[in-house]
Amino acid sequence: MIRRITILATIAVLLCGCNRLKTEDDKKTIYVTIAPLKSIVEEIVCDDYNVEVLVPKGASPETFEPTAKQLISLNDAEFIYTTGLINFEQSLTNSVQNNKRIIDLSHGIELIEGSCSHGHHHHSHGVDPHIWTSFRSLKTMIRNIASTLNPDSTKYHTAATELINRINYTDLHCCGKLSNSDVDAIMIYHPAFTYYARDYSIEQIAIEHDGKEPSPRQLTALVNKAKQHNIKKILIQPQYNKDKLQALAAECNAEIVEVDPLSEDIIAEIERVTDIICGINE
Repeated sequence: MIRRITILATIAVLLCGCNRLKTEDDKKTIYVTIAPLKSIVEEIVCDDYNVEVLVPKGASPETFEPTAKQLISLNDAEFIYTTGLINFEQSLTNSVQNNKRIIDLSHGIELIEGSCSHGHHHHSHGVDPHIWTSFRSLKTMIRNIASTLNPDSTKYHTAATELINRINYTDLHCCGKLSNSDVDAIMIYHPAFTYYARDYSIEQIAIEHDGKEPSPRQLTALVNKAKQHNIKKILIQPQYNKDKLQALAAECNAEIVEVDPLSEDIIAEIERVTDIICGINE
C-alpha cells in the first residue's frame, strides 16, 4: 500500500512538472534589443510571453552585432521591440523575414540631435539614441508597447497604466529632489542621460565626444565647467575604465561614481542617478 501511494505521488509530481514545462514552452517569445526594455515589457505582458534580450550584460549596444543563432530565433519571435535608434537595430530589418514584428518604440518621442560613437560605430542618423533614460520618453514607449499587443485584452493596457502611474510617482519625487538641490548640471563620461537632462532642465556635460578622449584644452574647459556648476560627482558607465577620470576628478575635487544606463531596472536606476547627483543617502 505504501509502495502504491509512493508511485502515485511520483507520477503526480512528474505530471505537474510536465504541465509546468509545457506551459513555459507554449509561451511565445518577445525580444527586446537592450536590457532596460526587458522589465518594462515583462510588466506589461503579465507573464504571457517569454522576454529575451539581444544585447548581453556587459556588452555595448554601440558595437553589438547579433549572432547567427539570435537572428534565427528572431524569425520565430512574436514581437521585436527596439529603440529604433541604434545601428544594429536598424539592420535587423534585413535579417527578419516579417518586418512588421519589429516595433520601433521611438515613435512619438521628440528626439534630440547628437552623435554617439565607439570606435568606428557611428550613428548615421545624427540622433542621440538614449531615449530610455527619460521617464517621459519611457511613458511613450510603454504606450507604444501596449498598443501592439492584443487590442481585445484590457489587462495589457491596465498593466501599462499602472506602470505609467508608478513612473509618474517616481518622476514627481525626482523632480522634487532636484528642485530642492542646487544641481543645474551633470558631468558624465559618455553622454547617456541627454533626455534625462532635458526632462529636468539641467545641462549634461559629456567628457568624451564621438568616442574620442578630451584634448588637454578640452580637459581645462571641463575643469572650469565643473567648478562653475559645483560638480561633486563625475558619472561613468561600467563599460568604461574609471582610471581615465582620476586626474580630472582630482582637479575638480569630485568623486567618480558608477551608474548604469543599461540597467534592467531602469526606473530604479534613474531615481538612483537623481539621488547621486543631489547628494542624497551619502
